Amino acid sequence: MYVELKNINKKFGDFKASDNVSFGIEKGKLIGLLGPSGSGKTTILRMIAGLENPDSGEIIIDGKVVNNIPASKREIGFVFQNYALFRYMTVYENIAFGLRVRKVDKKSTDKRVKELISLIGLEGLEKRYPSQLSGGQRQRVAFARALAPNPQLLLLDEPFAAIDAKVRKELRSWLKEMIEKLGVTSIFVTHDQDEAIEVADEIIITNKGRIEQIGTPLEIYQNPQTAFSASFFGLTSFLEDYQKFHTFEKIEGAETAIVRPEFVKVTKKTEFQKYKSSVSEGVVERVSFRGDNIELKVRTNETVLTAKRGLDEQSISVGEKVDVLIYRIFVTVKEKTYLLENQSLKENSIVI
Repeated sequence: MYVELKNINKKFGDFKASDNVSFGIEKGKLIGLLGPSGSGKTTILRMIAGLENPDSGEIIIDGKVVNNIPASKREIGFVFQNYALFRYMTVYENIAFGLRVRKVDKKSTDKRVKELISLIGLEGLEKRYPSQLSGGQRQRVAFARALAPNPQLLLLDEPFAAIDAKVRKELRSWLKEMIEKLGVTSIFVTHDQDEAIEVADEIIITNKGRIEQIGTPLEIYQNPQTAFSASFFGLTSFLEDYQKFHTFEKIEGAETAIVRPEFVKVTKKTEFQKYKSSVSEGVVERVSFRGDNIELKVRTNETVLTAKRGLDEQSISVGEKVDVLIYRIFVTVKEKTYLLENQSLKENSIVI
């Protein structure tokens, strides 16, 4: 492993930001630290960078314990959420800053800065100031400035948070391509599930200072190991008694049943429903247009579920009675999560 955290603990007063955190990251990987606000993800990033010190445990980079090595000596690039560019420096000067601090000669600095300006696609903007750039352009300059000294590790703290939605999507793809091209080990913090799924090679889910799960986006999405991991992706609903819904295996000691929108099929009373014996009747409470689908909030069996319908399907109105089929759920028992299939459905009878 290129980066390792072993039994890291960190408190701020009575608040435990890191609770015995341990994980390893392979060289060249792009890792997403994903979790809600206050889950400890930024604290982890800042401790790796040397901007915070752990109360106990070891931080190891490239085989060396770096706990007592100052941030300036760790060969780490850091991209901040708010860009943190120098307002009175041009694009060129901002990117060159770290090299000049390290007293790299002028010729080498010029060569490196020009390489990076080309890499981030901002040729011709070298003499502009941050105020003359768009949000996406400023973040590219921040990225180039962090890369200028050839860091062995790149850390990004919610790098797209201050950028509008359309540009954010474009920068996600751009960032992934750049990091793959450069091969630099990178860790980015985010609370955006879609962002983590799209960008990261692996995701580390944090919650209340602990690590909930580590794996590829697909592994975590399809096989969550805890109730938190299962509920963190998408607009999940919770069932107090999933046995009110038909034909699911009874699990002894079941504590929580979690339903994702893609596990629910809502049909109009006038539409054909192949599995009529397995449906529950529901009432539509909200209909929302989401661009590529229609999102429904449906009350059934004293629970409000979120479901989706395609734009090419018949419209459904608020107050309309509908049939609700749940064909898959996650059930948690203590620290384990089980995926249950509706037993009335034959394999491959519904295409997700």
